[in-house]
Amino acid sequence: MLEQLGVLQDRMLDVIRGKLEAMRRSDVEAMTGASQRESELAAQVGTLDQRRCWLGVELSRLLGMPIPPRAENVSLRSLCSRLDGDPGAALARVGAALREKMLKVAEANRVVELVCREMLAHFKVVFSAFTRDEESPRMYSPRGAIESHGQVAVLDAVG
Repeated sequence: MLEQLGVLQDRMLDVIRGKLEAMRRSDVEAMTGASQRESELAAQVGTLDQRRCWLGVELSRLLGMPIPPRAENVSLRSLCSRLDGDPGAALARVGAALREKMLKVAEANRVVELVCREMLAHFKVVFSAFTRDEESPRMYSPRGAIESHGQVAVLDAVG
């Protein structure tokens, strides 16, 4: 199951990288498609992760470990520590590989978030330039920014 989660994380990372590339090219259709694929993968990860939690609780019971109040609190490290020899070491290796993949996905998502914030800030500036009423007086705000205190003009689209 951890290996399956790892495969899904690899796919997720590929999709996020594709979305970043689409953002770089300003390809809205590709961004939308990548977001849809990302959503589908996230749903699969969620379903598989619920099964992983259930399996962690069952393994804890079989190993005579105390069961935490929440299933997701069963630690892979605690399970590995109760398994002797190769099975515990193999499980720990797969868990460590999954963790690394999840960290890469989280980092890629942070980059997407930064790009989206920058894009939003850019669009705010562009749209404010289109809606600004140039006839109203401009003054300094209490924070020192130049502001217009007149009415907001609506763009007239003439065809």
